[in-house]
Amino acid sequence: MKADDCVSAFFFCFHTNTWEQRKLGEYSVIITGGTPSTRILEYWSPKEIPWMSSGEINKKRISKTEDRISKLGLEQSSARWVKKNSILIALAGQGKTRGTVAINEVELTTNQSIAAIELDNSLNTEFVFQNLDSRYDELRKESSGDGTRGGLNKKIISDLYIPYTEYKEQDVIGHFFKKLDNLITLHQRKYSPIFHNTG
Repeated sequence: MKADDCVSAFFFCFHTNTWEQRKLGEYSVIITGGTPSTRILEYWSPKEIPWMSSGEINKKRISKTEDRISKLGLEQSSARWVKKNSILIALAGQGKTRGTVAINEVELTTNQSIAAIELDNSLNTEFVFQNLDSRYDELRKESSGDGTRGGLNKKIISDLYIPYTEYKEQDVIGHFFKKLDNLITLHQRKYSPIFHNTG
């Protein structure tokens, strides 16, 4: 677990018993995506609409996707538009992907292995993202199935409880942890070449 995850996990655990708990599905819309048939070239060309695979979720902040689909591909598949600043969670995926969360900074579509959580106005996106990000191990355990081949689904995500406090306080807390994320990332980039050169 990264340093910032440890801090946020401790923070949310400490406040769990003092804050109201709200079931996520009652304060959000949760959708899943789809993949147009790769056998039909017209679904993938021209490259018109951002389309995200679950492997990209490790980027955490999604400002662009590695692939795009055509408008026809969107119409002829279960892929759906996801609003900007939604929370994305990998339902399945290789290695450590399952249970990883991210935020999309642009409108996009996703494959079927990602659920997008579009929050209502009572919940702050950054606050909920930081909470879910700190609960990675819990999300893995909640996955249906057994062993490493399990998977999350919309019901599991909908039934998760999120700590609730007034929106202004959510905003302050969310941005505090976002700044911490950015600071740690900055230091990792700064010192990574040093460790590689001495290794």
